Amino acid sequence: MFVDVRGFTSLSEKFQPTTMVARLNRFYKLAAQSVFELDGTLDKMVGDQVMAFFGAPFRPEDHAERAVQAALRIVSGALFPGEGLEGLPVGGGVATGEVFMGNVGEGEVRDFTVIGDTVNTAARLQALAGPGELLVTDDTYREVSGRFSSSEERTLELKGKEAPLLAHLLTTAGQHRS
Repeated sequence: MFVDVRGFTSLSEKFQPTTMVARLNRFYKLAAQSVFELDGTLDKMVGDQVMAFFGAPFRPEDHAERAVQAALRIVSGALFPGEGLEGLPVGGGVATGEVFMGNVGEGEVRDFTVIGDTVNTAARLQALAGPGELLVTDDTYREVSGRFSSSEERTLELKGKEAPLLAHLLTTAGQHRS
């Protein structure tokens, strides 16, 4: 799962650095709470982007649903003002599949993370999602489709990928409880 603030550089030109840090901290807090409440692992917070994964260190059967729920909470929650701050436009991407999980790097510079095509795909989907949008792979959608009354299908050309990818656009408006 990746979520990212849209237009962060442009926003940074409009506001004082302390204001941007306060808004970014609110975004990070929302993201961390959303991931942790659903038993996810917060992998990285880099600039205005958050990367998290679900299904490790334990693998619940509904790990895809947890990732989608967390991403939707972040994407929808960050849009709205709070704590005296304006909201932030956030988009996200989720992909489901096999990854390498472990330490990467050698010597004193090591990073515990996940790597693989699934991770790259989620990052690419996030890059194409607009403010308030969550794009998920078709595999992910099949695992969570019962929670959504509808989704818009998009066939996307992802940077570095040989073939187009079928993705689904999810929003909190299309979600229903089951």
